[in-house]
Amino acid sequence: MPEQQLLAAVDLGSNSFRLMIGRVAPGADGHVIEPLDNLKRTVRLAAGLRDDGTLDAESQTRGVEALARFGERLRSFAPQTVRAVATNTLRVAGNAGHFLATAEAALGFPIEVISGHEEARLIYLGAAHALPRDGRQRLVIDIGGGSTECIVGADFEPRVLDSAGAGCVALTRRFFADGEVTEERFGHAYAVARARFEELSRPFVDRGWDYAVGTSGTAKALIQIARSEFGLPLLDRDALSRIRAALVAAGHADRLELQGLKPDRRPVLAGGLAVMTAAFDEFGIASLDYCGGALRHGVLHDLVRRSDGADLRTTTVAQMISRHGIDARQAGRVRDTALALFDQGARSSQEELQARRKLLEWAALLAESGMSISHESFHKHSAYILTWADMPGFSRPEQNTLALLALAQVGGLRKLRGRIDDDLSWLMVVALRVARILHRNREDEDLPTPALFFKRRSLRLEMPRAWADRQPLAHASLVDEAALWNEARVFEQFAYQTI
Repeated sequence: MPEQQLLAAVDLGSNSFRLMIGRVAPGADGHVIEPLDNLKRTVRLAAGLRDDGTLDAESQTRGVEALARFGERLRSFAPQTVRAVATNTLRVAGNAGHFLATAEAALGFPIEVISGHEEARLIYLGAAHALPRDGRQRLVIDIGGGSTECIVGADFEPRVLDSAGAGCVALTRRFFADGEVTEERFGHAYAVARARFEELSRPFVDRGWDYAVGTSGTAKALIQIARSEFGLPLLDRDALSRIRAALVAAGHADRLELQGLKPDRRPVLAGGLAVMTAAFDEFGIASLDYCGGALRHGVLHDLVRRSDGADLRTTTVAQMISRHGIDARQAGRVRDTALALFDQGARSSQEELQARRKLLEWAALLAESGMSISHESFHKHSAYILTWADMPGFSRPEQNTLALLALAQVGGLRKLRGRIDDDLSWLMVVALRVARILHRNREDEDLPTPALFFKRRSLRLEMPRAWADRQPLAHASLVDEAALWNEARVFEQFAYQTI
């Protein structure tokens, strides 16, 4: 990546939306990111989750207004220099898709809904660049509005990571919605958070760590109180107990007065304190320091890695090929032909074509992952794996696209109705299906490059007549494929011919 280039990260958290702009500069580890601008809007998106699991209109409006402000600041940025990620609330909200369409229009850039594991990986990447490279294992705790990400790692390598469904806004909304804090309410909130951590704590405890750090707002607020109010260098169990006692004694969040507590953190402090106390007890934490690196910092460093060719998604795909015993030579044949077909017919912006091309490449390479389960209906097994597997570097929409292409690679087309609504996506399906037909014999051969023409919603596929004479089965399959597309009426016409 060119030095001095500006990058931007947008973090759509469950409590706050943040924009961070940084400049890439050379550093001891290859690069550093110099922060130039930070914007924050307290949206409390998680507080807008209704009982039916959908976001209310007020929270959506707050979110869109914040993103419109960010969009003004990002107006001069190129698409490849901005990455926007959404976390827990938009992972679980039933109407997230509706909100995201409006949100992307306000921001002016795509928004990725990332999994809890991917959020944890990016948080650790941000924290690792803010912590010393000491080779020691550290536990990183990031309490967000709707979830808490937990990671054990050393230097830049995360070794155990997970996401617990407990956050400061979610627990505040459930147990302290009116602001009142009692010992009984706090006990219930603590028990819920403790149960969430109990489900995932064993691998962390087994791995062990040398010290613990907290990132983001809740950890920062609690450590500021511990230092300003109690004169402690770190957050420890005594500080947590004293803050809890002060909350209960105040009886209401608005009446709580503690040195170091900022007004915007007061409404969600009780929920955040319950989560942090549960984390201390479940993981056996003695004390915890604050680390300024968090999700948005990790997003920026990940952007640099992608630009430098060190895209984690490529590594993830290679690992999955090995893990599922995929025939790499066959996958490579299908990939090369699918991309050749796609390149001939695809028309869009350079950024869009590059993104779609990478997804088609990865889908072709992983299309047969389901054969590790069963050869029968392998495409359905592949789709299941690509939907639910832990795939570091991939966003949830990206995994869904890979899964849909895997499902679409063979069989009928009716299953895709309502799930694909643009010609570029349909062209990706065509390219993958035709490539699989052409390489059905799974042998290295001098395959002529298929010709594909796509104009005004009419598609024409051409193969040499000499090839068709040598490969009558593949030729017949392409004839049947054209008939299948014409019957489905996806395009105005799908023509296959030999020349």
